[in-house]
Amino acid sequence: YGPTVKTLLESAHAAEEDGHSLEVIDLRSISPMDVDLVAGSVRRTGRLVVAHEAPTFFGAGAELAARISETCFYHLEAPVLRVGGFHTPYPASKNEADYLPNVDRVLDAVDRSLAY
Repeated sequence: YGPTVKTLLESAHAAEEDGHSLEVIDLRSISPMDVDLVAGSVRRTGRLVVAHEAPTFFGAGAELAARISETCFYHLEAPVLRVGGFHTPYPASKNEADYLPNVDRVLDAVDRSLAY
């Protein structure tokens, strides 16, 4: 959700060049969270990489990962992976680009998921 979607679309385009097809879902809202939409994708693909701006723990991405692990456990072919901000306070705007998920970090998670 949010500005990270642009990075994810860029990641999906880059993955196509490597022969991988990624589904990008923009939740648009985290309350209510459309878990059913994500679960449908997981049932088709067997994998989930959650990316968001916040730290990877104690946030909306962690909640989504937990819900999908509970509802789609037998459909998952790899653990749910999360890509997010680092375990530090949100930085000043001049350092924000180093903190937020980027294409390389997203594709690294995709590669780890596909290799599992």
